[in-house]
Amino acid sequence: DGNQPTYMDNYPDKWISDTLDQCCARFFPENHQCLNLQGSGLWYADAFNKVCVTDCESGMGNTCGGLANVATDKIYANPRKCCESELGWLFVEFCEAESFKSECYGGTGLYYRGDSAGVENCVKDCDPESGDRSCGGIVKEAWVVLHDTPEDCCTHEYDWIDNDLCAARSTLSPLNKYWADKTNAKCEDDSVNPTTDLSAVIYNSIESCCSEGLSWLTEAECLSASGMDTTGLGTNKYYVDYVSEQCSQDCEGHAPCGGLTKQWNILYDTEDECCEQIWWIAKRDCVKE
Repeated sequence: DGNQPTYMDNYPDKWISDTLDQCCARFFPENHQCLNLQGSGLWYADAFNKVCVTDCESGMGNTCGGLANVATDKIYANPRKCCESELGWLFVEFCEAESFKSECYGGTGLYYRGDSAGVENCVKDCDPESGDRSCGGIVKEAWVVLHDTPEDCCTHEYDWIDNDLCAARSTLSPLNKYWADKTNAKCEDDSVNPTTDLSAVIYNSIESCCSEGLSWLTEAECLSASGMDTTGLGTNKYYVDYVSEQCSQDCEGHAPCGGLTKQWNILYDTEDECCEQIWWIAKRDCVKE
């Protein structure tokens, strides 16, 4: 501007630059406000408010955080790089959205362990106010591990729960599989009566539930107790009912059917073989009528 001190005129190659850009780059390379006293428009960290803000005077824009301190604030080209470098304890997508003052960010839609949501299954990284009941809240901290699918999350975070059961609870979906109610000696369809015991063994079919989960029952007895139509499932063989001291047929319906046999009952092919076991009963009174 022609008002430089004499010592600069004496050594122009050392002190004088042809343009402002050259002057700033030469003497103040770290001062991004050199070219613009109203701020550089770049980004720096506001650790107190846990966001990155723009280097510009407060009130000049939605993201302005005031002029950066050229001595202490490191400047970044975008908020994501600022978040990664200066606010590493925050989940970077959340930090970036907060820095932009975005009202559109709804989480990643990935899945994480549900402890913070008060549930023992995986939950989705999204806002519960969105109406999606599988949302556990938007992830804010970088330490939270995110998984692509509920199945993957369940495998890594809840390996003690059957994966299908965990995934169904995580997505609030019905599970058309079975679990053994050992207290009431029957198998339950989880889509109808969901188990509250997340450590329960889950079976693909009611038959496998009966044979593996309630092995002390016959299949027919288990299916009957579980509400299935057991017509024709009996063997039509005979067993001794020692309470009535008669032989009953392993079937449901009118006599001589006595109901489906228990696991401990011995079956006989004919009435005569069965009646021989209660020899003190007259043949005419032996078979249930």
